[in-house]
Amino acid sequence: MNLVAVYALIRMLWAFLPPSRLDISQFEVHSLPDVPASSLPTSWAGRIPVPETEPGNSLFFWLFQAEDPAHDDNLIIWFNGGPGCSSLIGLLSGNGPFAFVGKSTELERNPHSWTQLGHVLYIDQPVGTGLSTASEPYPLSDNEGVTSYLYAWLQSFFAHFPQLKSKQIHLMGESYAGIYIPYLASAIVHHQASFPLHLRSISLGDATFGNSIAMSTIPTVAYMRSQQSRLRVPPEILDAFIEGDSICRFDQILHQAAQYPPEGPIPIPNDAEDDKETPDQQTCSSDTAAAAAAAAMQPPLITPEEILSSILNSTTCDGSCATFSTASRYLSTTAQNHHQCFDVYDITNNCTNLNPLPLLSSYFSRSDVQVALNLLPPSPSSPVSSQPSSSQSSHLPSPANNPKTYLPCNDTIRTLVLKDGQLPQPPADTILPDLITTHHIALHVYAGDSDFLLNHYGIELALQNMTWHGGQGFSRPFTGNYFHVDDAGFLHTSSCDDPLSPPSVAAGLWTSSRGVTYHLFWGAGHAVFAKKPREMFAFVRDVVLDSSQLD
Repeated sequence: MNLVAVYALIRMLWAFLPPSRLDISQFEVHSLPDVPASSLPTSWAGRIPVPETEPGNSLFFWLFQAEDPAHDDNLIIWFNGGPGCSSLIGLLSGNGPFAFVGKSTELERNPHSWTQLGHVLYIDQPVGTGLSTASEPYPLSDNEGVTSYLYAWLQSFFAHFPQLKSKQIHLMGESYAGIYIPYLASAIVHHQASFPLHLRSISLGDATFGNSIAMSTIPTVAYMRSQQSRLRVPPEILDAFIEGDSICRFDQILHQAAQYPPEGPIPIPNDAEDDKETPDQQTCSSDTAAAAAAAAMQPPLITPEEILSSILNSTTCDGSCATFSTASRYLSTTAQNHHQCFDVYDITNNCTNLNPLPLLSSYFSRSDVQVALNLLPPSPSSPVSSQPSSSQSSHLPSPANNPKTYLPCNDTIRTLVLKDGQLPQPPADTILPDLITTHHIALHVYAGDSDFLLNHYGIELALQNMTWHGGQGFSRPFTGNYFHVDDAGFLHTSSCDDPLSPPSVAAGLWTSSRGVTYHLFWGAGHAVFAKKPREMFAFVRDVVLDSSQLD
C-alpha cells in the first residue's frame, strides 16, 4: 500500500473516531465593547490556523450559539464576497445579533438576527481577509487554492467544535460567495467518505454563479428599461441603449430566457465586453464591481450618439457590445454632474445613505474589540480573562500587542486571488447541477430588485440556462406568483388571483422547480437583509430551513 493510500485510510478512520473535544475556552467571548453584558449572546471567536500551510495563514471566525433550542439542529455558515470582503459585514448589516446605532459604533440587538434560527458561523476568508491573517508572499492565486484552504480549515474548525459536525449545514452568502459556496459544497459532498457532514442547502444572494456576460452585460438595458424612472434616464438616452441592445441581440437572448421552461440551451456570445488587451491597459478583469468602478472614472457620456458609439465601438477592455460599462459610466457621471450619488449596489441609495463600512473598519480595528475577540492578549486591566493559546499566538499580527488594521473589503486580496483577471468556471455549468441532481442539495437563489451590479434579469437568465434533474430552467414563471410576510412574521406564497393576498402586500415574486427556489425581493439592493431584515428572516426560517417549499 503506497503512502497516499495509507494517508487516505488514516483520514477516513480518524473521521469515524469518537470526537475528542479540544479546549475551546480560549475562544469564548466574555464581553464586547459598546454592547451591554445582558445583550451578549453566547459566542466564540478567534483565529484557527489553516492546516498544512505556511505559518501565518489563519482564518478568523465568530460562532454564535443558537438562541432558540428549537433550532439547535441548524448550522448556518455565512460568507460575504469580494473576493476579500469580510463576513462581519453581514453580521453587522442585518443578519447577525448586533447592528450599529445610527452613525455611532455603539451596538444594539438586532430583532431579526438569524441566531434565533440556529447556530451561525461567520468566517473571514480567504486568508488575509478582514481579521484573518496570511503568510508572505500571499499564498493564493486562484479559486482552487481558496477552496482547498477553506475546506481544510473547516475540518479543523469541527475538530474544535465537534458537537456541530452532525448539524444540518446551510451555506449562505452573497455576491462573490456565488463562487465560494458551490465550490466549497462540492468539496464537502465529494469527501463524505473521509469527512461526513450533513450539508442540507446552499443559498446565493445577488450572487455571481453563472456566465459573467449573461449576468452583467446582457441584462443591463432590460434592467434600465424596467427602472427608467428611478434611474432618471431621459427617453432619448434610453432609446440609444435599446438600439445598441437590439444590434447586439441581447433582447432576443432575454426573450428566450422568458420561456418557461426554455425551449433549449440559450447561446451566450463570448465576445461581448471581452477581456481583450489594449495599449493602455494590458490587464483586464471580468470582476463586475471593478469594471463598474473603472467605468465611472471615464469621461462622461452625454448624447445618444456617444452612448451608442460607446456600446458598439469601445476601444477599451470592454470590447464590443459594452452595455454594462457604458451604463455604469453614464449613470455615475450623470449623478455626479447633478451633485447626486449612484450606488451600483442599490439604485435607491443617495448621498445621505449611511455606508456601514467605515463604522466596521473603525470598530474592528480597535484594540479593546480585538482583545474581546481573542485576537490580542488582554491588558492587566482588561476584564477579559481568557488568554490566546500558543497556536493562536503564532498567528497574531506583529508586533503581537498591536491591533490588526481591519479592512471590510481588501482590494489587494481581490487582485491576488484573481491574479489572471478571470473568474473561475461558473458553478452553474456543472457544479450546481451536480449538487442538486446527484447529491440532492437544495438550492435557494434570491435577489433584490434595486441591485444594478448583478441585476435580477441576469440572475434569471443564468438560472433559465442551467439544467438540473433532467430539465432546463424553471418550468413555471414567477410573474404573478407573490410572497408576503404576515403580521406574525411568517412567509406565505400566493398568486395574482388570490383575493386573500393581493399584490399590494407582496414582498416580491418567487418560483420553484425540482429542488431550486428563486425569490425576488422588492425594495432591496445587493445585500437584501440590509433593507429587508424582517422579510429575509422569514425567508431563512420558512424557505431555507424548511424543505416543504421545494417540489
